[in-house]
Amino acid sequence: MKRYTFFIFLISLIVLSSCHNSKYYTKLGAKQEAAGLTNEAADSYYTAVQKKRSNLDAQIGLKKNAQLVLNLKLNEFTQRNNFGTKREAVYAYQTAIDYKNRIAGVGVQLTVPDYQVSDFEKTKKAYLNELYEDGTKLLEESKFKEAENQFTEISKWDPSFKDAENLKDIAYAEPLYQKGMEEFNAKRYRASHENFSKVHDKKLNYKETEKYMEQCIQKGMYTMALMPFQNGTNVNGADTKAGAYILNALTTVKDPFMNVVDRENLQTILNEQKFQMSGVFSESNAVEIGKIAGAKAIITGTVLNHTVSNGQLRKVTRNGFESYQVQKVNAEGKTYYDTEFKPVTYDEYYNYCEANVSIQYKLTSLETGGLLKTEIVTDKKKDEVLYVVYGGNGNNLYPANGNVVNTNYSDRNALKNMLNGRKNLADPQELANTIYIESANKIANTLAKEMLNLVK
Repeated sequence: MKRYTFFIFLISLIVLSSCHNSKYYTKLGAKQEAAGLTNEAADSYYTAVQKKRSNLDAQIGLKKNAQLVLNLKLNEFTQRNNFGTKREAVYAYQTAIDYKNRIAGVGVQLTVPDYQVSDFEKTKKAYLNELYEDGTKLLEESKFKEAENQFTEISKWDPSFKDAENLKDIAYAEPLYQKGMEEFNAKRYRASHENFSKVHDKKLNYKETEKYMEQCIQKGMYTMALMPFQNGTNVNGADTKAGAYILNALTTVKDPFMNVVDRENLQTILNEQKFQMSGVFSESNAVEIGKIAGAKAIITGTVLNHTVSNGQLRKVTRNGFESYQVQKVNAEGKTYYDTEFKPVTYDEYYNYCEANVSIQYKLTSLETGGLLKTEIVTDKKKDEVLYVVYGGNGNNLYPANGNVVNTNYSDRNALKNMLNGRKNLADPQELANTIYIESANKIANTLAKEMLNLVK
């Protein structure tokens, strides 16, 4: 309760402060200035000028008090410059400049003495030299992350300082390049490619990054031959449809190491090899065909089930009530209208359709002959319609509760929804197509995960 009360209090303060005008904050600033509260006075004058740029009194008060605040910040820089570290000094100076720029944002210009500008430039140069020396030493010691931090700090203050920007890139790229080469030599081409890609993504034309990225893809490429699926149903084209959707899903996988050879490519390769056989895409010769195509694995499968069905439209006649207005006269002789209900009937209809599809697929290694992955993907989709047909005024229709009218809001709203309900079922073949698409995506996603194990 106390926290809630405090929250309301804070909101009230914010609302009240937003209602105050420029004149209010000018007077508040004058009171704070008279009390020696320089920081607070500068903030109040700043708010006053924000609200009204042409407030001359606020501008004068802000320039006077903000300059005093700036002077204190510059004094902090001087003290740090004399007795602190160079890093402390340059950051103290930057704090002062940030404040100066903030005040300049409302049109009031503050001044920094030339000698302090000169002192800052000298200190900054010395600070950057220290960073540069530390960074180059760390780079020589192969302490790349620490070196990168030093050169990044230099770039923050002066991007053109010596060759710090180039050394920063080296400090970032070299450990990745070394790791990439280590993984490449160990034939872990995916891990190698990832390291080289981080260098490439920074748009750094570093050493032979591009060359080794290409070699990683070439050496690590894993080709899968997608064989035509078998049809275990009595639906013509079910096998072709499954293969087409799976091929489409596989082409969307963002894996540079996955290469899929489809039916068309297989036929071209077979023609080039002058490979002749009857029933060329049978299960028994899939392995031989895959090897001829240069694949490391083959994807085979069967559509096990493809069924669609439509239900029978069912009708139930239900009791209800329709409201109507009756004109009456009260005891004072004044006319008024009263709502009454008459019993009626309406028809409620229900129907459904559904589709069932099951696809089995196998990923078989041609290098080991082992089964890498197999799964049966099954799905069912159902569409239903439930609607009401009424010959009277549907806007005045109420459901019945036994022999009395049911005025419950949710029950009547449900009846209204059925009055406006969809009457046409979806095409069950379209439901089946949706299952094919979703199943193909599931298969592609599973094979994409398997690729992470096949190409390290």
